[in-house]
Amino acid sequence: MKNKNLLILFFVAMILVIIGALFKIMHFESAGITGNTVLCIGLLSETVVVFLLLFKITKDKKLDFLNK
Repeated sequence: MKNKNLLILFFVAMILVIIGALFKIMHFESAGITGNTVLCIGLLSETVVVFLLLFKITKDKKLDFLNK
């Protein structure tokens, strides 16, 4: 997987975390989906993407990994 795709996935997960936090603050519930579930999905996907990025960085051992 390319680094650009991983960064896009990270930003999508970040948006999910922000939406989940807003759901929790405003006490919204949409079709049974609460802020807790959106936060959990966003945070879990962020951790997976960060581990994939770290694995890719250590495998490449280059500092210019964003230039690919």
